[in-house]
Amino acid sequence: MKYLIGFFIILFSIAAFSNQDKLDFKSWSNTGQWGIFYRHPDSHFKILEINKYKEGYLPAFSYLINLFDLKNVDNEYCLIGYRWKKTKENNELERLMIVWKTANYLIHWNLPDEKDAYSYKAIIYGKPFIDMNESVVPYKETKGAQALYAKEGVIQLLEDCELHGQKITIKPSEVVDIK
Repeated sequence: MKYLIGFFIILFSIAAFSNQDKLDFKSWSNTGQWGIFYRHPDSHFKILEINKYKEGYLPAFSYLINLFDLKNVDNEYCLIGYRWKKTKENNELERLMIVWKTANYLIHWNLPDEKDAYSYKAIIYGKPFIDMNESVVPYKETKGAQALYAKEGVIQLLEDCELHGQKITIKPSEVVDIK
């Protein structure tokens, strides 16, 4: 039995490393893009230091948890804000990204300026709202595709969120019964 388990571990390791070989970080970095963005952000910020997001994250995330029927498990998130300075070519820009680890989604979150009773639902309309199981492929496979994201870039963003983002866990007892 030990040998059988060891054999499966070796097979799993080989499969994981062979998938890593398909990634081309050098070609990806040569594009000048970073993460899922056209260039590297100039700075990070903490999303939950903004009052409307601090007050709105539990209803918004509870809405997703209920929608995806994940209310019986701990839901883990990493939140990170990105800022780009104004340049000659581009206006100043901010992006608030949510890594929903439990469901394997990457979400751009933007609460409406006007607060109403249903503001929490805005999260479902975030663009992009990326299913990382379906829409993330090696960079080589994204050429010409409109709805695919480079795995190399997504890995950059996930690692950056782990280093600089805010991590939260919503336990089943904390989920707001909201639909």
